[in-house]
Amino acid sequence: MEKGSGRWSVRGFREGIFDKERVPKHFQRWSPVEALGGLEDVDLEGLWESGKRLILLDVDNTLLPWRSEDVPQHTVDWLARARGLGFDLCILSNTRNPERLGRLSEKLGVEFIRDKFKPNPKMYYLALGKFGVKDEEAVMIGDQLLTDIWGANRAGIDALWVKPMGGKEFVGTKYFSRNIERVIGKILHNYFQADGVDAAVKPGFFRHETVRQLVKFGLVGGVATAVDFGIHYFLMFKAGGSDGALKAEVGKWVISTFRLDWPMDYGHLQDAAYAPLKVPAVLVAIMISYLLNRLYTFRTTHEKVTMKQVFQFYAVALVGMVIAVSVGAVGQRLADASPMMEWAAGSLLGMVAGFFWNFTGQKLWTFRKK
Repeated sequence: MEKGSGRWSVRGFREGIFDKERVPKHFQRWSPVEALGGLEDVDLEGLWESGKRLILLDVDNTLLPWRSEDVPQHTVDWLARARGLGFDLCILSNTRNPERLGRLSEKLGVEFIRDKFKPNPKMYYLALGKFGVKDEEAVMIGDQLLTDIWGANRAGIDALWVKPMGGKEFVGTKYFSRNIERVIGKILHNYFQADGVDAAVKPGFFRHETVRQLVKFGLVGGVATAVDFGIHYFLMFKAGGSDGALKAEVGKWVISTFRLDWPMDYGHLQDAAYAPLKVPAVLVAIMISYLLNRLYTFRTTHEKVTMKQVFQFYAVALVGMVIAVSVGAVGQRLADASPMMEWAAGSLLGMVAGFFWNFTGQKLWTFRKK
């Protein structure tokens, strides 16, 4: 935990006020009004003076740690102070344990609403109706951009993003939502409010680190893809075996080994040979991709090459290979065109699917900043 904060250290989380009007349109849906260290940092007096009358609250990692029923004293004190100022309070929760939510509601003395899960705006609308306030008179406080903040923005309600209270949380949140949130957060952090000349020097969209890395990753991917396609094309259409094309040999082997009920014609031999002949092409492309991404995209040449990093890169890339090969093989199988066009269509679909997997995995795991 962060020294003196009582909150879990979240890599990439920064506190500040956002200039929402400058946030790119497609990211405004996830933009809070402000990012704060926790409930204790919320300016309750300022909210009241700005006309807010209803505070909507997330539960887990906002009011108390995930799955816990032990309410921290600072949460109890904060709720008491909010009530003392005249605020109405209401919990909006995506919990799948309504019994626990009921017990917490009674312990905290705060009503709750549970309906369609956030970011669906229905719970927000129900809360506005229940307490008889307008959307501009309410504020949402939560720790997740993809649920609490997005749902509030969809309902036209201002939102405050607080740092998660603890490190334990639902596995889907920890390994999926938080990684997406980290990428979005890095972009949003470029739109903190600034005074004087600082406001004029905020970077544009293509100067964000994540966007630049995505473009570079795409360029490296283009080189690796050219190598991949070139080797695969050679093996599929140029390399010869003992009785003709290599793909015919491999296709016959696959059909006979796995006892596929396919005729031994040209098209089915190509379908059967696609995946096995893709593997060596992808392995060579992965090696080139690792070297170029280390040198150019993520610029980690100041760090020693370790077996752990190489393993991580290959692990992500091999999963990406499985995704690319699987999607590509299915795409080729479903395509109805000439053998060359079927191969091209399958390869393109597999490349797109593999690209997005690989960028996310390499950035957030293999080459993540220490």
